[in-house]
Formats: sequence, C-alpha cells, structure tokens
Amino acid sequence: MSTDCAARSAGAESPCHGLGMNTPDTATLLSHTHLVRDAAHAGERDELYHRSRRGEVTRVFSGCYVDTAYWASLGADDTHRALAQLSALTFGDDLVFSHRTAAALWRLPVLGAWPARVHVAGPRGSGGRASATLARHALGIEVAAERVGGLQLTPLEVTVVQLAAVERFSAGVVVADAALRRRAHPVPGISAGCGRDELVLAASRVALNHGGARARAVAHFADGRADRPGESVSRASMRAAGIAPPELQVELFGASGKRYFADFYWRALRLIGEFDGVAKYSDPTFLAGRTPQQALLDEKAREDDLRAVNHGFSRWGWDVALSPARLGAQLRRAGL
Repeated sequence: MSTDCAARSAGAESPCHGLGMNTPDTATLLSHTHLVRDAAHAGERDELYHRSRRGEVTRVFSGCYVDTAYWASLGADDTHRALAQLSALTFGDDLVFSHRTAAALWRLPVLGAWPARVHVAGPRGSGGRASATLARHALGIEVAAERVGGLQLTPLEVTVVQLAAVERFSAGVVVADAALRRRAHPVPGISAGCGRDELVLAASRVALNHGGARARAVAHFADGRADRPGESVSRASMRAAGIAPPELQVELFGASGKRYFADFYWRALRLIGEFDGVAKYSDPTFLAGRTPQQALLDEKAREDDLRAVNHGFSRWGWDVALSPARLGAQLRRAGL
C-alpha cells in the first residue's frame, strides 16, 4: 500500500498538497489577527501600519493583518485554510467557497500548489471574475451550500466535479478518488464522503461548454480504492498511455505466508505495480516509529517475499507517475 503524499509546506518534495491537513485553530488565528476596522482611533491604525513596515505583522488583505511569526509558522495547507477563514471575517460570512478552496476545507488533496487567492462561487448566470483577493466562479447551477468549521462551501461532490471541469484530467482524478475513498476512510467532523452515483449526477449538471465532458469522464473513472494521490495520478497516466487497467489494492501472500496489499496488479502477468512516494521513507505517520533505513529494509523484505512466489515488480515515483510516456514505457518494458 503506497504512502505517497503528505505535503505540508510549499517546499515539500511531493507535487500534491492536502493530506494530513489540520484546521488552523480559529481562536488562535483570531488572536493573531488585526483588522483596521477594529482600531478605536487613528493612533491605533498608525501603530498597526508601523508594525507592518517593521515586519511584525503581515498584510493578508486590505485592512487585515496577521502576526508575522504566527503566519510564517503555518504550512501551505493551513495557510490556505486560514485565508478562507480570514476572507469570511473580512468580507462577510455569506461567501461560499468553491474549487480549490472548497477542496482545502473538505481536506481533499490537490495536485499542485494552493492558489494565492481564495475561490468562491458567484451568482448563477454571472461571469467569473477576480479581484486581488477573491477569485469568483459562476457555477452555472444552484447549489445548497454546506458548512465546515463555520464556513460555507460547495457540497463535496459539486466541489469535485467543478474542479474536474476546469483542471487537467489527472488533477480531477486526484480529488475524485479521494472523495470516493472518504466513505471507507472518513475524516472526523468533515464528511462521510460521496458515492460514484453522486459524482456522476453532479457531473451531468456541468455544461459541456464549461468542462462538462471532462467532469463526466473523471466521475466515471474515479475509484476510491486508489489509496493515495500518487496512485490516482498513476492511474490517469496509465489511461493516457493506453495501459491495460490494473486491479487496485489486491491482497497477495508472500512465500512466508504474510499478507500484503499491492497498489496495482496485473493478474495475467503476476505483475505488481507500486507507487513509491517520499513519505513512505520520511513521514513519521508512515514510519510508525521506524527509521527511514528500517522502512527501506522492510520494503525490500516485502518485495523479496512476493518475488519468491513469482510475482514481478515495477516501481516508480512522482517524476514517472506524472508522465504518461515514461510510465507507459516502463510498464511495457515490464511486459504489458
């Protein structure tokens, strides 16, 4: 089972963000936030501006500042969630967050970095427009907003298909697989996930001239058995390369009798495919008290145990997973 993406900062090696994301504590965030409108008199406003010039506070939006040390302590995932909270505080809690910002609030992983601006849904029939702080999207449909952590956002399945409609296929598959996976692996207090039928129905409501065909393709292709974003990207690259679809998370037994689960399996060839992300050998969650060296040795022992009963192996990381040409060539060399 792969353990590929637990990116927590802009400098993380993985191109995927969102897993393991914690909500910035609202009370703590507010205790470090300073709004110009709350200044009782001009002297307080001037002092806030002086603190900004000294680098003690960081201007997030016009009229909204956060203590610099606290702001710098947040990882990329938490920073974007905090931007959503501060947007509601600054511009009104009637904002309905959408697209990547809604994905952040739903704790869905995304391929690539979080946007610099928060994304919100605009009125039906209005054109999408952006300001220096908000990117507005006309969804083209009426949706009943849901609430997470006191913030309004598009429903889970709507968030997924709206993202799939505007982003490349592999990025849409990352969020769609994760939404389906949520049924088996719920995030406490967030959502019980959604089913394929809900995704397909939501995708059917996206106009064809607004990415509806891509949204439908993603909804039908999504599979909650893909355990991590690297596996989702790999599946999308296999599809683009014309590789026969593998079975996912297949239970196998080694020569020792130990039970294992393979990310990908082509039964006719007895070929195991494995996505190897950096987190498998570096993230404390996945190391579970082991050293990186021990994790590497354990993985080697697992592979040797499975090879002993005539299973083949093909492994790859993010650089190959993101390239249909490279992944396709590697798997064809392995016999596909």
